[in-house]
Amino acid sequence: MPRLLLLLPQLPHDPASGAARSLRTACEFLADAGWSVRALATTATEAAGGDGRTLLAQQGIVSEEHAPNRAIYRHDRPVLTFTDRHGIHTALLDTGRLAVSAWPERHGSQFNRLYARELADFRPDIVFAFGGQPGDVERYRRASAAGVKVVFGLRNHGYYEARWLAELDAVLTCSEFVSARYRERLGLESVALPPPLAARDVIAAEREPIFFVAVNPSVEKGAFFLARLAEEVALRRPDLPMLFIESRGSAGALVRAGLAGGFDLRRHESLMFTPATATPAEIFRGARVLLAPSVWEEPFGRVAAEALVNSVPPIVSDRGGLPEAANGGGFVVPLPADLTLETRTPVGPAAVAPWVEFIEKLADDDAFYAAASSRARAAGESYRPQNLAPRYVEFFERVLASPA
Repeated sequence: MPRLLLLLPQLPHDPASGAARSLRTACEFLADAGWSVRALATTATEAAGGDGRTLLAQQGIVSEEHAPNRAIYRHDRPVLTFTDRHGIHTALLDTGRLAVSAWPERHGSQFNRLYARELADFRPDIVFAFGGQPGDVERYRRASAAGVKVVFGLRNHGYYEARWLAELDAVLTCSEFVSARYRERLGLESVALPPPLAARDVIAAEREPIFFVAVNPSVEKGAFFLARLAEEVALRRPDLPMLFIESRGSAGALVRAGLAGGFDLRRHESLMFTPATATPAEIFRGARVLLAPSVWEEPFGRVAAEALVNSVPPIVSDRGGLPEAANGGGFVVPLPADLTLETRTPVGPAAVAPWVEFIEKLADDDAFYAAASSRARAAGESYRPQNLAPRYVEFFERVLASPA
């Protein structure tokens, strides 16, 4: 039975990290295919509040707490353990409310001791990981020195100077877009597979398509576009409810974006906000259409894939990997060329006009919406676990069989 260790610097169940959830779900695919899988990570999270324990509880995960032996290591923290329904045993170093980037300075030595124990006792064939801090890289090298193959889950633009990636046995990206970028910038060869989606977390059992939904209205995700879009839709069609899911981008940030353009979004009753949910399924239960006007170059655009498998048509920008993620099942609408990450005032009404037109048609034309929903569902078939899981298993089997 092949053995794989998932090694992450943050909570594998972090609802604010698509990367963490992607790697965790890939491990579930492997466990279901007969692999022996364990995970070593921390409770650090990118979610607002930074409380990993609370996030676990919200997802119904009950863990056992192991108190530290402070007679030997006086600054050690508790370790939480649990085994999930896939048989994956997970050990989490409780890093309190420290950020993902902050815990290594205080608790890195304890994490390294836990890691050394996993390498010695579990003896994995593969370590599957992400993270580019010095401690992360040293752990990859320690695995390689022990004869363990290392697969890096590359999910963002943060590694264009990371020449150490070439030392690893394989690099797995989330899109052809990302693979092409790293080939151009770093000469790095990699394999692209769409991020895996866990059906229980992503697919809503029942749907009532009501809301035009935008997730995480941050600057990167198009806050200064969304502010104008919300204003125009609310003025033209106050009967159409728009729902904004907070994450790093908050209701306050979107309101401030509107105020920078001279309008106050708080006066519109049709605009609603809700905190981040534990699972995407909760978002798409009431979603009619997804709005994703990302300004930055999304490595993939996981939320678009999540919309598709729920038969929710996504309207996405033409930047980064979003068109690839939409997979022909949504509407790809260009953003103004002068809308950048440095933009700090809302775009003009003309810039959002094509989006407003699609929103109104998807709201008013039942036949058009039904066709769009069917097209979304068909495009989402390739993301469904029964179709994607075999591709992940095949990839890791190839890594396992490759020469050392």
